[in-house]
Amino acid sequence: MEHPGSEVFFPPVPNGLDYLLSVVEHLEAGTERVSARDLKYAVLHLAAGTEVLLKARLQLEHWCLVFSDPTKAKRAELENGSLLSCGPDDTVQRLRDIARVQITDKDRKALTRLAKDRNALQHYGLFGQSANARAVESRAAEVLDFLIRFVDEDLLPALPPAEAEAAQTDLERIRGGLTEIEGFVKQRMQRLRVELEALRDRTLQCPDCRQWALVVEPTQAQGVARTSRCRFCGMSHDAEEIALLYGVEILGRDPGMLDMITGLMATDLCSYCELESLVEGVRFAADPVTAMAFCFQCTRLQPGLIGCPGCGHSFRPVGGATSCETCTAASSPHRAP
Repeated sequence: MEHPGSEVFFPPVPNGLDYLLSVVEHLEAGTERVSARDLKYAVLHLAAGTEVLLKARLQLEHWCLVFSDPTKAKRAELENGSLLSCGPDDTVQRLRDIARVQITDKDRKALTRLAKDRNALQHYGLFGQSANARAVESRAAEVLDFLIRFVDEDLLPALPPAEAEAAQTDLERIRGGLTEIEGFVKQRMQRLRVELEALRDRTLQCPDCRQWALVVEPTQAQGVARTSRCRFCGMSHDAEEIALLYGVEILGRDPGMLDMITGLMATDLCSYCELESLVEGVRFAADPVTAMAFCFQCTRLQPGLIGCPGCGHSFRPVGGATSCETCTAASSPHRAP
């Protein structure tokens, strides 16, 4: 029990778990009643708790690893809290490479998204895409689920037995809150199941809330302008914006640069409507295994990329072409000398 005037001292693990307790307290009332203030503190405290707990495990590996530059680490700065610590990306990378902690690419993407939300909210008073209660709750459940596994499997086993045992009470409370939050998400998706069943062939994973509930609509249908909307969180943007969000948030592509590994950008030019709304690698709820090239503007499926036998570069075959335009032109007998 706390008393007025008591010393302010929260060791890293109890401090991180205390932040997570605050998260479930702000969100477990149910998204229909969660206020904007609840959303704000849920995101800020989830980000803070994540940072503290990940760095607590990194510090157990070696105290200098939590410094931005471990070669300049000073024990005195760690003890008085004046150190310049490593950022979220470096923290995750060091946990994976040095501490051998299993953090999947999916988990890493969720943590990166959380850091972006926290920065946008803390410094500018807004979320990265929207302050949508359902989207925030869904994303928070994803990160909380990862953190509970991380604490159970990677953090507590590395602590002294007495500290690990003391953390169990807070963990049980956090698990209960997560169950309630996940229960709300599941319940809402079950309510939407009948509505979405007939739309599975044009339903995608939403870039905002991560639920399979984004129903894609043609921009123009029977002369009426229409927008694609997520039936879970309500996220709605025009076709080019959703295409970019899908490429960046779901597929993890750089919004403006060619990916050196896949050779793909977040979006490409559609050969039918000639707008920057084509995305390679789109998966639909009806067949989430098969990736397709899909235009969010005219909602046409298009041939996927294939390798050119001449130069080895990827290209999209048009009209039965078997090689890219450059190689086809170079081999044409009618080309200019």
